[in-house]
Amino acid sequence: MKYRISKIIQESPRVRRFFLETGKFEFIPGQFVVLTHPDLPEGENERSYSIASVDNNTEELELCIVLNERGLITPWLFQKQMGDLLQISHAQGGFNLKNEGNVGPIVFVATGTGVAPFRSMISESLIGTDSEVHLIFGNRFKEDILYFDQWKSLEKEQPRFHFYPVLSREEVEYCHFGYVHSVYESILKGQKDARIYVCGWQAMCHEARERLKLLGFNRKQYAFEQYD
Repeated sequence: MKYRISKIIQESPRVRRFFLETGKFEFIPGQFVVLTHPDLPEGENERSYSIASVDNNTEELELCIVLNERGLITPWLFQKQMGDLLQISHAQGGFNLKNEGNVGPIVFVATGTGVAPFRSMISESLIGTDSEVHLIFGNRFKEDILYFDQWKSLEKEQPRFHFYPVLSREEVEYCHFGYVHSVYESILKGQKDARIYVCGWQAMCHEARERLKLLGFNRKQYAFEQYD
């Protein structure tokens, strides 16, 4: 289907939020859509982007996309303006919340635009469980932290939600310095009934998988979605 761009927000120096007028668009928190470039050959003309909308029964679909200057899709996409049309698939993917009722803490680990699917997943977790919900969000610099004000506001509004921004290249007073791994390991210590969702850069996901295994967690307790 082709949908019209209703709004574009420059969220960070390299990331834009694209809002599409879709009418009723249903998705399961954590799913993605496939965007098709109309002028590229088959096999090179499609890219998958996680749905960044919070409401999973929305009439305005949000995508949060980072510019890849060497890519085929995003340089073209970043030239689009309000009113232009984009061809988007239906919602797809199985990176979803495990429907197991109330468990221990629910821990979300993200880097970069990997935080996008967590917006709806965190909302669903806070509504559907009594669990403590943690977001560990890794970036290089403060300016890269997507949705920062929204996460801080949610932390104030929801006592069960805890936000841990982590920066690897810049020391900021209210952020952890380093990488996400030490932060989630501290939270998960002694929490054998936790559920963990990891989304972001491939190297981070690979290391997180190995560390979670060493902590004693199994495949039923964690899920991954990676990109580069």
